[in-house]
Amino acid sequence: MNLLDSPAVWYNEKLFESRYWNYHFTAAEIAEIETAIRSLKTNPNAVSFPRLNQTLSAVSEELENGKGTVLLKGMPIGQYSEADLTAVYQLLCRQMGVPVRQSGANWDSDLRESSQFITAIRAEAHSSSQGQQSNDAYQLHTDRYDVLSLLCVRQARTGGENRLASALTICNEMLQSQPEIAQGLFQGMPWLYEGEGGWISYPTWCIHKGKFTTQVSSTYPRLSQLVKGAAQLTEGHKQGLESLQTIGNQVGVTLRLEPGDWLLVNNHTVYHARSSWEIESGDYDRLLLRVCFSPHNSRELPNTAPFKRIWGAVAAGQPRGGFLPNHATPPDQAIHQPLSTTESYWLDRYLKVRWMGLEQINQELLRT
Repeated sequence: MNLLDSPAVWYNEKLFESRYWNYHFTAAEIAEIETAIRSLKTNPNAVSFPRLNQTLSAVSEELENGKGTVLLKGMPIGQYSEADLTAVYQLLCRQMGVPVRQSGANWDSDLRESSQFITAIRAEAHSSSQGQQSNDAYQLHTDRYDVLSLLCVRQARTGGENRLASALTICNEMLQSQPEIAQGLFQGMPWLYEGEGGWISYPTWCIHKGKFTTQVSSTYPRLSQLVKGAAQLTEGHKQGLESLQTIGNQVGVTLRLEPGDWLLVNNHTVYHARSSWEIESGDYDRLLLRVCFSPHNSRELPNTAPFKRIWGAVAAGQPRGGFLPNHATPPDQAIHQPLSTTESYWLDRYLKVRWMGLEQINQELLRT
């Protein structure tokens, strides 16, 4: 297999050469955002972003056909409430695409009506057991959304750094150093899955009509091994996932978001990770607002059973992914009714394996 040739192949600080990395909003663009915050309270239909939309259109192009990630700076944060920021932030994301449902920890609570399309990322506990948000460190991974969007409202005093790495660069490096292992990652791998059966076979890497797409997790393939009937992870799969992390840490970049920073990541081409942080209150209560959306210019995905089960829609530019993408309610609409008996059953099994399984796996790792 030939090495991948794309603007999304980047190494280390070469990412910083992108026009939309560390892009500072102009005074005119900030004025449009502040005007929108005021208008959303009185006349939402009057909101428009004539100058800012030009920038966001270029950002969408960079995400889909460029380096796959951008960092925008200067969102007005300090003088506005979390509710004001939430409203204008979602509206700005809608200029580029369609937000899709997220799987928040409070899915079964009355709060789910207001939290399906935006999540306040903050540490509620030192452990993610029982569905609470934690300050755990995460290895390089993807989420089941086309674009991950994070707005930093407050940063921790220490810790909480993010790390990014180009999936295409990692693929090229592995093709040169471990070609057989790399080829194996283009084959199906067992994954923990919240739908019928509890697991699914899905490729880590795929190229469809010249476009790369990837899904990576350090835990879900291993968690699938706790599901009865799941295919076995091969030694090649395990080595590939380990090498992916090692190479990613060598070729990626580490960044620390500051209040007013807006990070966007194309999950099909860029992996992201985070470090743990000290949990504090007040000015150092780390808070990121997360919106996940399907951009209007998103790539087509393979029209195969595994991709349709994971993503729902596979056509370009369609709302897809997120929580229960194959639900009768489209992924860009809120689910108001209770989940069906079948959905609740498989979701309950998934969550039990997800939390109890992690504990079992961690215990096994400590013994080795």
